[in-house]
Amino acid sequence: MGMRIFFTRLYILLAIIAFATPQAMAQKSKKKQFTVVIDAGHGGVDPGALGRKSKEKDINLNVSKLLASMIDDKYPEVKVIFTRTTDVKIPLVQRADIANNANADLFISIHSNASKSTSANGCETFTLGAGSSVEAKAAAMYENEVILSEENFEEIYKGFDPRSSESYIIFELIRNHDMELSAEIAQFVQNGMVKESKLVNRGVSSAGFLVLHRTVMPSILVELGFITNSKDESLIASKEGQRKLAKGIFDGFSKYYEIYGKKTAKSCEEKPVRVKEEKPQTTENKPQSVAKNKPVFKLQIMASSTQLDAKDKRFQGEKTQCYKENGMYKYTIGESNSYTEIVELKKRLSGKFKESFIVAFLNGKKINTQEAVKLSQKNK
Repeated sequence: MGMRIFFTRLYILLAIIAFATPQAMAQKSKKKQFTVVIDAGHGGVDPGALGRKSKEKDINLNVSKLLASMIDDKYPEVKVIFTRTTDVKIPLVQRADIANNANADLFISIHSNASKSTSANGCETFTLGAGSSVEAKAAAMYENEVILSEENFEEIYKGFDPRSSESYIIFELIRNHDMELSAEIAQFVQNGMVKESKLVNRGVSSAGFLVLHRTVMPSILVELGFITNSKDESLIASKEGQRKLAKGIFDGFSKYYEIYGKKTAKSCEEKPVRVKEEKPQTTENKPQSVAKNKPVFKLQIMASSTQLDAKDKRFQGEKTQCYKENGMYKYTIGESNSYTEIVELKKRLSGKFKESFIVAFLNGKKINTQEAVKLSQKNK
């Protein structure tokens, strides 16, 4: 991709990032209390997806309340905020603003999936991204279409058309600066839901959900199961099924909170440490030499609670680097002072690592990726 096209796309992206208000961005301040916002999707005149005997909006709200109760019971020090507690419609922009204005540490949006195919089934957890599959993009388009019924949506969402694939260009380059933490809790939550509910595991995916795009903290969107599948609906519409799903999400939250939440509350962040690893296989993506005192961009492909062998099959033959942060081993491919080069690397490897994302470092210390892009432009 030529530099002119790249910066044109970057300009478009930064313009639409106006979704996240400057006031919300400025509210990132030190605090002692960990805050989680639970968003029950749809509501009021917007029922969401419809099953044979249930409505998505009701399922989402029930699971949200159960989840909040579980958090309150085990972690009374955690502040839980709802985007809605009754059957009312809340615009997408307002849902994210509730989290931003509360200076929340985590945003969990709860939904129930739907498909034209009644055979589609299983639970899935999403993070923000361009869309890791055709199904993921379709799910995002479906959820985003709710803005069409909102007043002045053209102005509020800066001309974003949820039905046009062209609009989703904004998710191709820079992803949410909290993407790494979002990816980790997404995996924790997905594992918890599958274990508790026994639903088919559709895994963790990325897609362009507007409600996640506007938030300025780690954020995920959960699809509990397919309301259009008779077996899934029987589970997610039942009290016991909803309890199991809420427990699965809670287990994921609990693991995340024990690793990151308590440290966040103390305003403590662990410096990344290089991990000694065996000599990996040589590949075409050999790390380039990088200049000191300049941002270094890398493509993170996965994280693990245990150290992996350099020839682990999950690396698919690619040469990796590893750093340790908050007790997790995190694996990256490539390194460059050029953000554009790592974007191109991400595209080349998208078939192998669909959930990869770009991270940045400065003199060995991890920094915000968006800030790194700005800093690299100033240094030119």
